[in-house]
Amino acid sequence: MDRRRFLSRASFGLAAALAPAIPPAASSAPPGPSTTSKRDLIIAQAYDLTSLDPHASTLSSDWRIAFNVFDTLIRRHADGTLHPALAHAWKRTAPTTWRFALRSDVRWHDGTRFTSVDAKYSLDRTYDATVKAARLLGAWWTQTLERTEAPDPETLVIHTRWPDPLMPARLASCAGAMVPWAYMDRMGFKAFNEHPIGSGPLRFASRSRGDQCVLDANPDYWDGRVDVDRVVFRSVPDSERRVDQLLRGATDLIAPLAPEHVRRVAADPSTQVAGVLYAGLYVLAVNVWVAPLQDPLIRQALSLAIDRETIVKELWRGRGLVPNGPIPRGDDLHDSSLRALPYDPGAARDRLRRAGYRGDTIHFETTAGMIANDRLMAEAITEMWEDVGVKVVLDVIDADLRNRKNRQQAFKGLWWSDPTSIIRDPDGMMGRLLGPGQPHGYWQHDEFDRLTRAARSIADEQARAAAYRKMTAIFLEQNPWIVVLQPVEDYGLRRYVEFTPNPDQQLELRRFNFRMRRA
Repeated sequence: MDRRRFLSRASFGLAAALAPAIPPAASSAPPGPSTTSKRDLIIAQAYDLTSLDPHASTLSSDWRIAFNVFDTLIRRHADGTLHPALAHAWKRTAPTTWRFALRSDVRWHDGTRFTSVDAKYSLDRTYDATVKAARLLGAWWTQTLERTEAPDPETLVIHTRWPDPLMPARLASCAGAMVPWAYMDRMGFKAFNEHPIGSGPLRFASRSRGDQCVLDANPDYWDGRVDVDRVVFRSVPDSERRVDQLLRGATDLIAPLAPEHVRRVAADPSTQVAGVLYAGLYVLAVNVWVAPLQDPLIRQALSLAIDRETIVKELWRGRGLVPNGPIPRGDDLHDSSLRALPYDPGAARDRLRRAGYRGDTIHFETTAGMIANDRLMAEAITEMWEDVGVKVVLDVIDADLRNRKNRQQAFKGLWWSDPTSIIRDPDGMMGRLLGPGQPHGYWQHDEFDRLTRAARSIADEQARAAAYRKMTAIFLEQNPWIVVLQPVEDYGLRRYVEFTPNPDQQLELRRFNFRMRRA
């Protein structure tokens, strides 16, 4: 590849100095603490939300809001540890039975009491076809559920089809969000999605599509009132505009902060950067149903032709890692013995020759700002593929079209995805997205699917690790995703905002990880 051409396209006038490879990204001479008299918090994110039903979307723009309106039974802190939430205790009472003791002091935002009936309904609607429910995303984890019971208002019992050692972790993810049965039954799903109520620290107030969503503090929150009166989530697609708003004080927090702006925000005396290594990957998902992508040799060639080190260094300013497979660093079963994914254009050309590639067009549909650097990376990767002889058509699509294509499985070839390991285990990423009937289920492999099912029921960590090593080997031969990088997720903050980001993109505003320093 003509490296000068790529570097010219990559720089776009950005600073030449590279930021650290891992967080934090602090300014060189941080000023003293800053305070504020503000009682509201303005958050600018890249895209508008698409759904307020917590079981209908896993998009980060939706879950930054949902995790504050709704509670889960169990809570995961940024360090990965699990903590009580709406369930104050839990235990496995038999190989396929879990018993949860629920809090008795939790109220929905309309004042009614949260009980086990709500918890049972919240889980049943994700897997039981007889339960009236809105159209929900493919619920990978509900394959383990057999039935639920609510023997009394403060007890929930879950019966699984096979032993599931990951149940607490699943209930700490979006899968464990609790919704109010009576309100939803009375109002219907459309009305619920327009004016939801949950039990979280923030209450829905209003929404202006394409602009903003306003949430008010819940004064009666069971875990203590959040340290603001109101939170406004604004849709600001342009990353530079988000930064400008932050620096002049028009917003208090921006998500995400693009890597090219990290030093600028860290150096300003009024702002700071909070970064965390993402519990997931940026990948190019592949529709293997279309030619020539149905050939594993073609997919191998595309992977080998990507110079990931240069992408991380030049486009991400060092704020990311070159992965070694489909399991991100930080997962409980990440295999650190594997080498980083290789860059070998000669081997890529050989794979193309062996596949009999004759210049068939490959479609690459990229967004522009849905994930950080998506379009810029897409342009760089397109050049890398063209350098080994691949004919690529690069189309830029907006987020709405991308989301429709995702729901309808209608992508022409390749597209950006940022799968999150939401339970810190490979089942929360590969199993959640690549299995039959799941959102990225374009590709199926009998042995991979068998190992996925088997790993879900294995309690022994070594045995589960062995299963995932076999799955990783299959993945790296088949490339149902072309893994690109594991980025650092950066947030820009005003200095008076104290916030600990979670690696899984949930922007959670609770007393254990957020406050505003008051004047």
